[in-house]
Amino acid sequence: MALGDAGTSRLARSTAEGACALRAAGRTLRPPLPRNPDHLASSFIAPGLKATALVKLPILRGLSPRVFERILPGAIWFELARTIHMDRVLREEVAAGATQAVLLGAGLDSRFYRLDFGAAKLFEVDHPVTGAIKDERLEALFGGRPEEVTYVRIDFNTEDLAQRLGAHGFDPAARTAILWSGVTPYLEPRGVEETLRWFAAGTGPGSSICFDYIFREVIEGDVSSYGARELVERVTKGGEPFRFGIPEGAAEEFVKSFGLELEEDLGPDDAEYEILEGHGRPYGFGGLALVRQPL
Repeated sequence: MALGDAGTSRLARSTAEGACALRAAGRTLRPPLPRNPDHLASSFIAPGLKATALVKLPILRGLSPRVFERILPGAIWFELARTIHMDRVLREEVAAGATQAVLLGAGLDSRFYRLDFGAAKLFEVDHPVTGAIKDERLEALFGGRPEEVTYVRIDFNTEDLAQRLGAHGFDPAARTAILWSGVTPYLEPRGVEETLRWFAAGTGPGSSICFDYIFREVIEGDVSSYGARELVERVTKGGEPFRFGIPEGAAEEFVKSFGLELEEDLGPDDAEYEILEGHGRPYGFGGLALVRQPL
């Protein structure tokens, strides 16, 4: 499956809403537990008779963390850690001099609508099908897509990412901060590799890309880590099993093959004790990588 196939699949659309629902559920956690910072998440969930809409019902949404944790152990805590971490990374990268910010595979990400990135140019990149869904939510929330956000609709199977971004004013020589959240596990390896090659050749010195990934061992059948068995069963039943992973401990070697530098690689223990300060147990089978273009 190439990068574009992930955008057109039913799973990709449901995954985008599923992650959004987990963020919304994380908003209901009560102190001393940390709350998910995405205060817009529930507004991006469409109403209806489906599990994700639970977070929109005032009487029931307080139960949603326990419901999600029972169905997918570790999911709500992983999404909380990922959101906190990627919010921080993007804010810090822009503060450090990135003049462009990109949400690659934007889904129902709300960062550009709830955080201030000053004068940085903001680009959301996703398939037209996903973009149309998001446009409906933005219309309901804001009366349309805010003009400071540029949406780049692309079919990765037939269109070139660099060309599509360039046509929308993206500067390949500028320092850029990219978030790539919840995408890599569903891609064929070549889809991940093509994107990292684009990043290496098509962004300016000092640019960064932050992405999450699962351990290759899970794809090879090891589901002993916390939450692995339940999640693997769920995505496989949905017809789109995980396809890409990095062997545990091998992220630095992997990104070096593209001429890139691994600046940070947070594993499950880091997410649990550094980001969540021991308040919850996230998935036990993946990492959060921050990769940089050499200066």
